Amino acid sequence: MTNAVPLGRGLGVKRSIAVGAILALAWSGPPAEAAAPTVTLARSTVLTTDGRTALTYTGYMNGESFQQDGIVTVGNRQYAAFWDQAGYVNLSRRQLPGGDWQNLRFTDYRTTSTDSHNTISIGIAPADGTIHLAFDTHSSQFRYRRSAAGLATSATWSTGSFGAVQTRLTATSMDVVTYPQFFAHPDGTLQLAIRTGYSGTGDEVLYEYRSGAWTYIGEFIDGTTAGNNAYLFGIEYDDYDPAAPLLHVTWTVRETSDASTNHDLYYAYSKDRGRTWRNNAGTVIATSGSNPLRSDAADLKVWGIAQNRGLINQESQVVDAGGIVHVLASHLPASAASTTDFTAAREKAVLVHYWRDKASKGWHQTWTPFLERSARGDIAIDDKDDVYVVSGDSSTRRLHIQTASKASGWTDWTLRWTSSPIYFSDPLIDHPRLRTQNVLSFFAPRYGGSRIDVQDWNTGG
Repeated sequence: MTNAVPLGRGLGVKRSIAVGAILALAWSGPPAEAAAPTVTLARSTVLTTDGRTALTYTGYMNGESFQQDGIVTVGNRQYAAFWDQAGYVNLSRRQLPGGDWQNLRFTDYRTTSTDSHNTISIGIAPADGTIHLAFDTHSSQFRYRRSAAGLATSATWSTGSFGAVQTRLTATSMDVVTYPQFFAHPDGTLQLAIRTGYSGTGDEVLYEYRSGAWTYIGEFIDGTTAGNNAYLFGIEYDDYDPAAPLLHVTWTVRETSDASTNHDLYYAYSKDRGRTWRNNAGTVIATSGSNPLRSDAADLKVWGIAQNRGLINQESQVVDAGGIVHVLASHLPASAASTTDFTAAREKAVLVHYWRDKASKGWHQTWTPFLERSARGDIAIDDKDDVYVVSGDSSTRRLHIQTASKASGWTDWTLRWTSSPIYFSDPLIDHPRLRTQNVLSFFAPRYGGSRIDVQDWNTGG
């Protein structure tokens, strides 16, 4: 853990060199030469005025950080999923850059849940153009449906293009699962990570979709042995070397169902689609199925964050074109006293940027001055590897866009926009669209009503 660059509130600059060459700076705003990218609103559209407003865990069932993905672009079409007030899954799409939203409503399955963990995640398999939906799953039976091949890029679509709701992908039981997260290998293979078990005692397992069928790869993070569970910040491939893409996963560990017991940042990567796993140093230490990663293994911890620091689980991860892993977390600033009251801790929580240098394998930390409280933000990158964060403040109900440039080493964090309308839940960024089109497009539910907006921002250096 070297070259930490914390940015906190205060005036002036204090420098000190400590073990590991740690450099500490008090944040007094971005430098005059800051190259943090700008944003300009291009378009704001209304996805729906009938979004489900059931409220639990400080969020709605539409818009939660652990939806990977809730909004996603494939080619020149953008997809977004939401629950309507009646409890039905909806999948919408539009032609980019200016098409109208077209919606499919699936009325053969209806949720009775008011649990905001029961979100809808979209997976799109590049190899065959199938669309995959996983939904209504919180420590409960899996629920999933898949489209016909080619639908993702087809000019026509209908609910009849999708199969029936399934409760498992293979013969392996999926009766107590949570947090389905789809991600694709650069060769077009789609994979799914999902938790089995419960908060404070659970494991992460891996599935793979190829040639029209799912295969169970096995458990890859073991939490039940230690009596805890891993909460993923994210899991995704890089494209640094197209011939040998790496799968990166980061997480925090929770010891009990109490969020105050969240602690530390952990990291592992795989060179073989999640079959074997390496620690930060590159040593193979685990095999999915037979010898999984231990959730709290000392050689997987890359940054120490103590319990009772208001660390929220499952914020966000992204990997840039240089193979650098970026993690957005939020917790108490260093100067704040620890507390077992998680709600009180979150009132002082600030956004913190962690990143791993690919060459040195060293991890870095940048404190930002941005309060977040109980909400969670999303972090994404453009084609120049500049970083963008969209986050909410759960007290003011306003959204913010913050940016930082690669040229500064991602230290010139700048607040670029604060919303006038009030929003709620967690904003979700369309990661492929920002990376390939330099458009910051995000999904954002309004507070106190059924409206969900999708905003499109042009970006600039």
